[in-house]
Amino acid sequence: MTLKRKGFVLLTAFLLAMLPLSLSSAAPYWVKPGVYIEYAAMRYDPYIQYKISQGTSPKLIRTAYITYIHNGTLYRIRVYDDVHVRFRVLEEKNGYLTVGVRIEMRNVTLGVSVPKGKNLTPIWGDGAVIKIETSPSSIDSETDYYKVYLRSLRIIRVYRIREIDGAVFDMNGTYYGHTFLWVDIDPSTAPQENETFFVLPDLNWTMRVNRISSMDKALKTYYGEFGPPVDTLSLVGPPLVIKGIVEFTSPTGGGIRYDPATGLVLAPTTLSVMISPDLSAIGIPFAMFMDEHVAYDQFVKNSFTWAGTLLLYDTNAQFQKAEEVPFPKPGTPAKYVFYGSLILVGAVLGIKSSRRVKK
Repeated sequence: MTLKRKGFVLLTAFLLAMLPLSLSSAAPYWVKPGVYIEYAAMRYDPYIQYKISQGTSPKLIRTAYITYIHNGTLYRIRVYDDVHVRFRVLEEKNGYLTVGVRIEMRNVTLGVSVPKGKNLTPIWGDGAVIKIETSPSSIDSETDYYKVYLRSLRIIRVYRIREIDGAVFDMNGTYYGHTFLWVDIDPSTAPQENETFFVLPDLNWTMRVNRISSMDKALKTYYGEFGPPVDTLSLVGPPLVIKGIVEFTSPTGGGIRYDPATGLVLAPTTLSVMISPDLSAIGIPFAMFMDEHVAYDQFVKNSFTWAGTLLLYDTNAQFQKAEEVPFPKPGTPAKYVFYGSLILVGAVLGIKSSRRVKK
């Protein structure tokens, strides 16, 4: 075999070996089994005192309001203290990530309607109950309404994310859209205007990409400061109506704030309202989060330095330095394969040239 042909074969083998690495996964390089990402909305007493001084009832000052559907029963969860939402990659198998979700809440009031003659099914742990109040339902004569006061509440569920495109599925295979844990930053897979990003299949309702904007400033999270720049993915959908849960009369807006260097989402909602594929896949079609420190800084101090209202709190993901190229990890852009091929071609030509000189 001639040297020229050997070089061609070597180059072809190199490209065939590298292309699967660049095309096999659109998930960021830092997403792998064992990695967790945790978000939080925290209680902040100065904000509570401020709101009370303005005439707001303490019952209306919450860090979270969560609608949770479990075994066909709707639970309305109001949280008055810290709430933490942790996502952990449990397994990577056959192109899918199995993700565990753990939501930890403190000082909780839970409301649930139960058909008359049926027992209340607890979703809380032993020793969590402070008291339970019962009254006839004001909207359905066939049910009783329970209000359960809890010291704490924990929700643990799992769902799946398809690696190649970030698509979210519940454990029965129902599709909900793109994960809110990261935003694709590779130009070939980055969200495009009018692209469907979130789906509520039972309602035939979708949110689409409105635009991506960039802020030339640093923003804070509990994990640390990011930027500049910091990017925002803005979403918009038709008025959302979920019977018995929420009813909007105007277009539904939303946004994800993220780090453009890694794709990591810093705040999965830029508003208090959060409608998310990752939460919908575990039975939470609608939620509201309000970090009270953020609210105090914005409404009292007129300071807009935080990334959102449900903030990145902690993660063990390993991020590479800005000057490093994630090569040859999965998700490497195809341009690096091209550059590598040029280096290999140069090496082959160099060998050939060297042998000619020796002649």
